[in-house]
Amino acid sequence: MIYRGTIRDGVVVFTPEVKLPEGTDVTVQPVLPPTPRRAPADAQATVRNGVPVFQTGTNDSAPDLDLVNRLRDETP
Repeated sequence: MIYRGTIRDGVVVFTPEVKLPEGTDVTVQPVLPPTPRRAPADAQATVRNGVPVFQTGTNDSAPDLDLVNRLRDETP
């Protein structure tokens, strides 16, 4: 059986409905928040935070303001 509780002043305080006999041995394990999933490092992202990621190569030029303004003015 799993019982939930919280640490308060160094003592485990269970929810009110938990009734364990005095002297019961227990094991305590912290509940950790889920770790966010990350894309593999080799994955090529095309969009980051809703903004296109500009791929640059040897023949590509850096994005200029005209391109940025066109992308900004696009309606989804």
